Amino acid sequence: MSRSVTGRLPEDPVVILERLNELAAEHNVEFEGDHESGYARGKGFHMEYVVEGEFCTLTVTKKPMLIPWTLVERQMEKLFND
Repeated sequence: MSRSVTGRLPEDPVVILERLNELAAEHNVEFEGDHESGYARGKGFHMEYVVEGEFCTLTVTKKPMLIPWTLVERQMEKLFND
């Protein structure tokens, strides 16, 4: 089971990727990707992303069993709404 959310990127994907690479290294999360697509794995999560123009689709394909999907979905939506 997986969950996806699509939203408008708040800034250039290259800038976002630089920050994601830094955060992934800081939090011991495997991150691989470019300005078009990629994935992150760590802490029991597996997430994939696809960028099309100024929109990004995030898909969580794996999560820790104790974390409810409703919480995951809320946090994913906050990425585009804050």
